[in-house]
Amino acid sequence: MTHSITIVGLGNHSLEDMTLGVYRYLKAQSLVYARTLEHPVINELQDEVRFEGFDHLYEAHEQFEDVYQAITDELITTAHKQDVVYAVPGHPRVAETTTRLLFEAAAKDDALTVQVHGGRSFLDDVFEAVQVDPNDGFTLLDATALKADQLNIRNHTLITQVYSSLVAGDVKITLMERYPDDHPVSIVTGVHATGATRQTVPLHELDFESDAFTNLTSVFVPRVEAAQAYYSDFTYATEVIDLLVDDEKGCPWDKKQTHDSLKRYLLEESFELFEAIDNEDDWHMIEELGDILLQVLLHTSIGKKEGYFDIGEVIASLNDKMIRRHPHIFGEAHAEDESDLQEIWAEAKRKEGKPTRVKFEKVFAEHFLKLYDKTKNKDLSEEELKEYIERGGHEA
Repeated sequence: MTHSITIVGLGNHSLEDMTLGVYRYLKAQSLVYARTLEHPVINELQDEVRFEGFDHLYEAHEQFEDVYQAITDELITTAHKQDVVYAVPGHPRVAETTTRLLFEAAAKDDALTVQVHGGRSFLDDVFEAVQVDPNDGFTLLDATALKADQLNIRNHTLITQVYSSLVAGDVKITLMERYPDDHPVSIVTGVHATGATRQTVPLHELDFESDAFTNLTSVFVPRVEAAQAYYSDFTYATEVIDLLVDDEKGCPWDKKQTHDSLKRYLLEESFELFEAIDNEDDWHMIEELGDILLQVLLHTSIGKKEGYFDIGEVIASLNDKMIRRHPHIFGEAHAEDESDLQEIWAEAKRKEGKPTRVKFEKVFAEHFLKLYDKTKNKDLSEEELKEYIERGGHEA
């Protein structure tokens, strides 16, 4: 026999924000399970509807993932005996992990169905509170699982579940990996149809006010407008070089370059990086690694302009090769030492079907490094160095 779990959205604040259909549906139930009893609607309906909450599971587990899985497991166990009505804050489809877990479980269980019944999302009221149109582009993220690689400074970002200053502190540290320390952020609490509490502070002060955070708090991070804030962004770097080589708007020198004309500069920049490494000069290494990256981006921007390839294809090729040639990291192979690695790499190259060829690049590299080591400490002018190299590295 098949039973169902109906997930009902309580809305984000009070009965005034709840749809009439959801209200009538809840009133008709003999028992409603709730992810948490800490919600204004439940307080208002406690004399009309019998609620049973899972708040005790928050105390029993240290990680939210474990809490949500425990709630899901209990609901499924009950649903195998009877139909279940389960209430969550807001709309069940918005920032509600248990909804996802329940649908995933139902997809594997022929005796269980899951459905969603309405509920007002908090999103409309948040964007009204911060006076921003979500159509401008935004990302919705969970503070308890926030990672820097999820952040897109080109879009607005709304971070939910910032329920304490401790969580806000973790959010701040993660955001500061991508945003300026003084970037304005808004702490938004208790949003509903008629208003919200909003406090805007510099990012580095996000966690200063412990009283500002409750289980109804979100943090709104507006997109970055200042161009300089994008200087560490890889996509922005590709856009800069694309513009430089553009035939109409580009730089007179850059737009005339070809793959062939650029060859010597990769050698020149590599030489300068060697010097920075030998001098143990980190700032110089940053500059010279940037110059080498410039050469890569010039080639890919030229390839893009000519319609042959772009930086995305280069990166895809790199990732494909690294994962393919490291099955001991990304697959099932095992390597205890370098001899094992040589066998793994040899097998990977055999599977790639590349023909055996003379490794001219290795011979050239060995010759160049020997010559570099012999000359790097010599006090020679450019002309003297040319003559020294033409003599094959022999003294006059």
